[in-house]
Formats: sequence, structure tokens, C-alpha cells
Amino acid sequence: MENYYYIETKMDQTYPLIKEVGYEPEDDDRNATLVYLEFNDPIPRNPVMADFLSGPEIYITDKIVEVIKNFSIKGVKFIDTELTTPKGELIEDYFCMLVDNDIEVLDKEKSEFTYKYLVYSVSKFILDREVLNKIPLEERLIFLPEESPSKILFHETVAKAIMDENPTGMEFINIETGGKPLG
Repeated sequence: MENYYYIETKMDQTYPLIKEVGYEPEDDDRNATLVYLEFNDPIPRNPVMADFLSGPEIYITDKIVEVIKNFSIKGVKFIDTELTTPKGELIEDYFCMLVDNDIEVLDKEKSEFTYKYLVYSVSKFILDREVLNKIPLEERLIFLPEESPSKILFHETVAKAIMDENPTGMEFINIETGGKPLG
């Protein structure tokens, strides 16, 4: 059985949260060629810059981007960023990862959830394996579950390849068990 994971910020340091403050071209976030970022409140006194930073999207360093690019993944794109620190320094080491492939993948008989006003609130997420098995692997190596679009899912092979690089600031959590992090 294949496992799927989502990224969480590792809680062993004081990693800053990120917010988007603009795009180039302006007002076009999905077709942007550059994303402008700043630290979001509360700003840690001594922020630690990591290979993964959390915000409205996923922000990762080139080291992680290169691992992902080694797979033939459909529906994933990377956009350059410029992160301005509170001291006005410019950091250009991050990429914004956007995922455009949504899959309705919640096993509605085995999962625990409520559905109200077109929004799912999932307390136990079990994947529908029949649905996943019908989709070519390259289309489900990284995807957005329609029922929980805030959690980008990574196939175990991609998650393990990323963890083999010893990234900082991140851990992968199994979507179905929510338990001990991968790696």
C-alpha cells in the first residue's frame, strides 16, 4: 500500500512564517514569474532560515526543488521569490511551489468528516485507493486533495527522496495516520 504525506514545519527551531506581498506581473498569482515575500507576524527574535518555510503556499530552497524535479511530476510549478527580511535584506534562495492537480480522493465510507456549505472538515482522512490506482503515478506523485486543499500530498517516494537530503525546517506527516513523522 502506498503512503501519502503532507509537509509540516518542524518545531525544533524558530522558523519564520512567510506572507506574500506582491507578484510580477502584478495581481496574477497563478501566472506569476516572481513572488515577493516578507516575514509574517509574529517574527521570531532570531529567525532560523530553513529549506522549508510556511505561508499561504510552500516555500522551499533549490535543494528541495531539484529533488522534486528529478521525478516526472505533472501539475507542479516553481516560481522565483524575493524575501525581504525585517532588516531590509533580500533573500532569493526560495521558490514558491504551486500544485495545480486536484484529486477527489477521500474515502467517504472510511473517513470521518462533515460537509457543510461546500467545505469539508476532515478529522480522519482515509484515501480512496480505487480512485488513486486509476490515476497514472506521475499525476499523483504530488497533488491537492479536493477535500483538504490546504494539505499538498506527496507520494512516499518523493517524500523519502526529499528527506534523504536532510532538509531543515520540515517533516512529513502521514495523511491517514497523522502520527510519527517520516524519516
